[in-house]
Amino acid sequence: MSPPREPVFEQQAMPPDAGQSCRILLVEDNAVNRTIATRLLQKRGHLVIAVENGALAVEATASDHFDVVLMDVQMPVMDGLTATTRIRDREHTTGVHLPIIAVTAHALDQDRQRCLAAGMDDYLPKPIRTSDLYAAISRFAPAPSAEPQLAIH
Repeated sequence: MSPPREPVFEQQAMPPDAGQSCRILLVEDNAVNRTIATRLLQKRGHLVIAVENGALAVEATASDHFDVVLMDVQMPVMDGLTATTRIRDREHTTGVHLPIIAVTAHALDQDRQRCLAAGMDDYLPKPIRTSDLYAAISRFAPAPSAEPQLAIH
């Protein structure tokens, strides 16, 4: 039996997010990483739906709305690059673009370029620093809706 993989999220003390909360699809095959990432994102007020492979991500994005996807690249069943390609193919018919952030242990510039070429919008190398995770999410968060103003006469 192989030893358990080390978690790939470096936890850092971060204040609660004052920005817009998001519906996030977390696509990660490692259960420990899914749990850590989910907790970190929930601490910032985000709603997280987690699935363990790219095939489930393709299904989830077809049937539900998400503001952003955190997509692991290497997974069983369907990898993140293939899943991203399928999501992008569907977008040609819907006209709606879903931000996808690559999450991968492959940290070379050519790996980043491969993810971006597959249609991913951003790239986070593992181990992921929480500040980088939060910054990436905030770049794709929907703009806060304007509060209705009351006219007092």
